[in-house]
Amino acid sequence: MTLAWSHDFLGFKMAALMDQVLLEGEFMLFPKKKGIYKLTLTRRGLYYSPVSNSNTVYEEKCILISDIVGCRCLEKGGNVTLQGAILPSSISSPSLPTSNSTDSNPKTKDAKVYLQKEPELLTFPSNYFLRAPDSDTYGFVVYAYPFKKKLFSSKTSRSRLVVAFEMAHSSVDLLEEKKKETLKWQKAISLLARDPHIAKEDTSSSVQTPQGKLLVLINPHSGPGKAYTIFKSEIVPMLYEANIPYTAVITDHAGHASELMKEICLSDWYGVVIVSGDGLIFETINGIMQRDDWASSINVPIGCLPGGSGNALCCSINYAAGEPLDPMVLHSTFILAKHHVVPMDLVIVQIPNRSIFSFLSVTWGIMADIDYESERYRNLGEARFTLGAIKRIVSLRTYRGRISFLPVAEYTPNEMMKPKKVLTKVRRFSLRSRSNSKNTLDNGDSESSPRLTTKRSFNTEISENGLADGNQPCGEVGLVGTRKTEDGSGDMTPNAQRVDSDNMIILSETQELRVEKETYSGKKSDFSPVPTPLLPPLNQDVPDNWVQLEGGFVLIAAVYQTHLGSDMLAAPEAHLCDGHINLMMVREGISRNALLNLFLSFGQGGHVHSPYVESVKVLAFRLEPETKTGNIMIDGERFEPCSLQAQILPGLARVMAIK
Repeated sequence: MTLAWSHDFLGFKMAALMDQVLLEGEFMLFPKKKGIYKLTLTRRGLYYSPVSNSNTVYEEKCILISDIVGCRCLEKGGNVTLQGAILPSSISSPSLPTSNSTDSNPKTKDAKVYLQKEPELLTFPSNYFLRAPDSDTYGFVVYAYPFKKKLFSSKTSRSRLVVAFEMAHSSVDLLEEKKKETLKWQKAISLLARDPHIAKEDTSSSVQTPQGKLLVLINPHSGPGKAYTIFKSEIVPMLYEANIPYTAVITDHAGHASELMKEICLSDWYGVVIVSGDGLIFETINGIMQRDDWASSINVPIGCLPGGSGNALCCSINYAAGEPLDPMVLHSTFILAKHHVVPMDLVIVQIPNRSIFSFLSVTWGIMADIDYESERYRNLGEARFTLGAIKRIVSLRTYRGRISFLPVAEYTPNEMMKPKKVLTKVRRFSLRSRSNSKNTLDNGDSESSPRLTTKRSFNTEISENGLADGNQPCGEVGLVGTRKTEDGSGDMTPNAQRVDSDNMIILSETQELRVEKETYSGKKSDFSPVPTPLLPPLNQDVPDNWVQLEGGFVLIAAVYQTHLGSDMLAAPEAHLCDGHINLMMVREGISRNALLNLFLSFGQGGHVHSPYVESVKVLAFRLEPETKTGNIMIDGERFEPCSLQAQILPGLARVMAIK
């Protein structure tokens, strides 16, 4: 009863906080200028209704704060000129460093000069953003994207709403006072749009924190080749509405994004936004991880906007935010404007003499074949995958090899068809952090009062040189086991609990949870900056606690995002940062008809319930193909079939997303 009352009180207190009046005033609707409207601003929304001296009752309208991307003061002028991107034609010849540059690295000089090139200018009509006719008009414009039901459909999507308010003549007479009052409203709405829980006093303070500048990278050849057109027509206007500064660059050759990430000063930018498919994100992340200061640079937030044919990470971010996937550009840009910085898992993939950092998937078999062989149809957009799937199912291939993996929980093969066992062992892995961070099993209070949490938690901070202690970078794996009390009687009294801090034993009514800690130490690889304590050398056998499967496979896919495309919900239960890899396997023997039905069920994630699909959560895996034919795709990039192994890097990267 007490707990229920506490929750009710907390909910009441939160509701009262959201409905707290922050500002009140009288304005006219612009450009109509008919009638006076009372405006009330709360953390929940901007409410407005006509002021009437009669008994007429007007419906109060509301623009939800959660739908607002930005607020700008009414500005005088005609058409609006905004920045486009730095075009490849402007740097057709090699850039030369400026004479007064003191940088000793010529590549860094070139990168700086490159970013100083003049971008293309874009013109938008004045009525698109609602401009004032003269400088004596004071007010503000609210840009919002509320949900609206689609015509002839039960689905909803966001639609643009622009509402402008002008200071009423009777409210404030002096121009300077009008300007001051307008700025107060504009600032308060802008701050709430970023964080609705901001303190009331912060909305009225005189200093407004500027939005960090974004570096936007655009691949004009990605997918159907419309990325820059999408950027100019759909993305630039919302960046203006949200008052987000940016510099946009069009990449002009393969590997260009990786080169920029290795050479530019990333501390000059708040974040890097990719307008492309998943290939440019792959280049960006791997370019960052090749820097000497990768440990700090990987914390630079990465945003993504759809401009390619796959757009899997965009789909996953939208899915996590509860935003529709159609139209994807609109909803992805909305998330970018409203984003928070969210940790995202990476996976380090080791192939002979090279390490690759993956954010999406590793595939082998039919899915990799479809991805690679459909490249010739890239002008069709995502339809290329459907066409490629039909072609490959008709000419079905089977590949032989071995897959080994370290499961998160006890592994039970599909063919046994036994009821699921109670988990007797759960593994978790975290990269050991700097000395000032807490252990994953520590509650942060003291060493004498440890706890066992029901959710896996991961610590992903890494020291500047990528080492944990001295020259021995380490990870930690916690093993959780469950068993009955020794006498089997369950004689613990209800709600009784005993904590033994030395052995990490937690006793409840009938079960005992024992937590053991194993520490894996390993030297840093010559070709990888990140420690990989779960992975043995590629030319040595895997540890005994790994599972090994051999035979013929139609598909092996290691996935760590929910989507592999807008119509491929590959791992419905995945999260941006959940600390494990979803490994899926389809063995030989499946019929073409069953395989077709399996692919048709991918759109809603129904394949995970198929008896033909083995799905297991793992911390690491190794793939050893027997033949050199076929394709291996890592984040949509092709690699020659070879032995490879991979390990999760929990929460190592940062992305612009909404939980």
